[in-house]
Parts: sequence; C-alpha cells; structure tokens
Amino acid sequence: MSATATLESPGTRALFPLRKRTGTAAFHLSKEAVDFGSEDISAMSVREAIEFFAEVRWGSCTEMPCPHCGTVAEHYWSVAQSRWKCTCCGKRFSVTSGTVFAGHKLPLTKLLSIIFSWANGSSGMPALQLRREWKVAYATVFTLIQKVREGLTRGFNTGVLCGVQEMDGMDVNGRRYKEKRNRPQGGWAKDKPTIPPQLLKSKKSEPPFVGPPVPPKFGKTAKQPPDRRIMLVLRLRGRTEGKGACATRVSVALAESSSTVTQMATRFASAESKFQTDEDPSYAQFKKLFAEHKTVNHSQTYSTPEGTNNNQAESFNWRFRRAIEGIYLSASNKYLKDYAAEQAWREDTRRLSTGQRLRHLLRIAMGVGLSLWWRGYTHGQHREQELLIEGARDAPGRGRKKGAPVLAPR
Repeated sequence: MSATATLESPGTRALFPLRKRTGTAAFHLSKEAVDFGSEDISAMSVREAIEFFAEVRWGSCTEMPCPHCGTVAEHYWSVAQSRWKCTCCGKRFSVTSGTVFAGHKLPLTKLLSIIFSWANGSSGMPALQLRREWKVAYATVFTLIQKVREGLTRGFNTGVLCGVQEMDGMDVNGRRYKEKRNRPQGGWAKDKPTIPPQLLKSKKSEPPFVGPPVPPKFGKTAKQPPDRRIMLVLRLRGRTEGKGACATRVSVALAESSSTVTQMATRFASAESKFQTDEDPSYAQFKKLFAEHKTVNHSQTYSTPEGTNNNQAESFNWRFRRAIEGIYLSASNKYLKDYAAEQAWREDTRRLSTGQRLRHLLRIAMGVGLSLWWRGYTHGQHREQELLIEGARDAPGRGRKKGAPVLAPR
C-alpha cells in the first residue's frame, strides 16, 4: 500500500489518509536498535563496570583528569580500593568522584542496571516500579533517578538552536482542578438539566441590559487555580524530511504570555531562526525578533497547504502529558522542569540504540559535577525553589513537615 493510500470500502468514500511511514517502527524492530541489554550488565565484573563508566566519562580507562587538582595523567591504580591515586596531589578518587553519583552505596553494576531500565522506558518509568524490580529502598532509587534528571536539566537542556523551529505551550497541573476534584464525573446525575441563567429572560424588576455581553473567557486568568503551570517547548526540525525534530528545549512558566515566550525563544534560539507557532497573540513579537514567523489557525486546520504547522511541538506535549498523567501521576511543580527535561532527552534520543542511549545519558549526567539539589535529600536537605522562566520562585515541599508526628499505619 502506498504512503498516500486511503481507507476505503466498496461503494463508500475515503475516510482519511493514512500516516506516512517514517521508518521509526522498522528501526525499533531491527537488530541495530538493541545492541546492549541487562544480561550484558549482569555479566560485568566490578573492574569491567568501572572501565565502562571510565570510558563513558573520560574516554579512556588509563588516562584521565584528577577530580581534585585537574592533572591529566596515567594515575596509580589501587586494586584493593578500586580507585586511583593522583600522581600530582596524591589524593584518591573513584570513577564517580565529582559527579552526581558521588558517595553512592549501591554496587556499580546495580547502579548501572537501574539507570538502564529507567532509560529504556518509552515515556518514563516510575521509581516504585524500579524499587520492585531491583529490590532497593524507594528513597534510594527515587534519589538516584532524580539525580539523573538533574544532570539532564543542567547538562542537556542548554544551548542555542538555529533553523526552522516550532514552539507551543501546554497546561500542566491545576488544569480543571476545581471542577474535577472530589466530584463525580459520570453522567448519572438525577437532577434535571437546567437552563443557563444567561439564556433566561430578565425579570421586569431587573434593570434593562446595557452593553455587549461578557466574553466567555473574561477573567480567565483570575479563575485559574494557583498551582497551574505552563510547559513551554521549542523544537528544531530535522533536515531529513519525515524524521521529525532533532533538538528540544523546555521551560516552565506561570503563564503563556508575551514576555515568557519571548524570553524562552531568545534564550534558546538564534536571531536567524524561522519560527512556526499557532495564532496565540503572545507570539506576535516573533516577527521582529527572528528571520521569519508563520502561524497556523488550529480552529481550521492542523497544517496549512504550504506546510506551516507546529505538529512536532504538539507531539512533544502529548508525550509529556502521557508521562505526567499516566506514569508519574504526582509530579510537583517544584520539579516539573526536571521531568520536562527528561522527556526532551527521550524524544531527542528516540533513534539511538540501547547502548548509545545509556552512554549518552551517563555522559551528560556525569558531566555536570556534584549534585546541587539531591545530596542529603533523605536527611532533609531539599531544593527550596521552583525553576521558572520568570525566575526562581520559593516552593515549599509537599511532604511531612519537620517535627510533625508520624502516623502509625492502620
């Protein structure tokens, strides 16, 4: 069947065109997509696991920079301690010294296995499932995965893009909170439907109506729940037709306003970029800031005959919503940008093999230095701010307050 074939039956008209084949399914079913597995990790010795991390981090198992003084040399290897001793400063260091994994208690092979399982999820994998699979404490695996997300936030979601780019925003958390929470959603209500008040005739005692009616979205911002956030995504189209986007940048904002989208675009896109967005008025300034700006009216079509669309950004929005509402379920606003950076990494590495994805993830996570947000997390040292495009904002934790009594299980 050709790429432009339609679903038809005898005597009926065509329903809709089939999606063009992009080769994604063929790649994931090929041998090249799976070049590394869990059995390869289980067969590793301690020495082989150290060499794997060293090769990913430094590109060599014999010559590396000292994390303490920066001296690059063939340092002394201690077999008993499985660490190196610097030839210059004399300090000892391991393969995880100076990284987000510094001070880990798990064996390297188990650490690698947990990260590998998490990286293979199409839209993510919850920490509770990893706890069951690898028989570790929930706090241990949760902190480990959050350190990986920190590495992606600080090391992957950076850099300026140039080319044809798409941008869009999506409501996250707090959306329809007041309407849905603690209220039945079924259609079995016994009460008869009532006529909306605005459709009823005014009583004679009421003053006559003067002026136009209030728009349906009047005062929408004031009615929004306080925990509502907007996830802004910017995606760079790939040069190969039909292969989708090749780079993604994300941010979290309080509102999809002109200032937030402009700040997001100028931070991650060069002035030579060509933008394609929907007709939201917040993107009106893009014509002055960038080489080109085209819009598509989503109330009429998903893509114009000339090919103007922001389908790649909409596709990422769907992936992110599927992860937040279907996998992680309870992502707080404080760490919302971390989860968005994770999905950006998953989207951009979708065509890498399992081994390449693992090495890519470890290289980024181990390249940002020590963890700034998750060291001492289980001892009460938490990040106190929410990372927004408008600037950092104080965000208290959702857990048990310090000094509060622990309730015994029923």
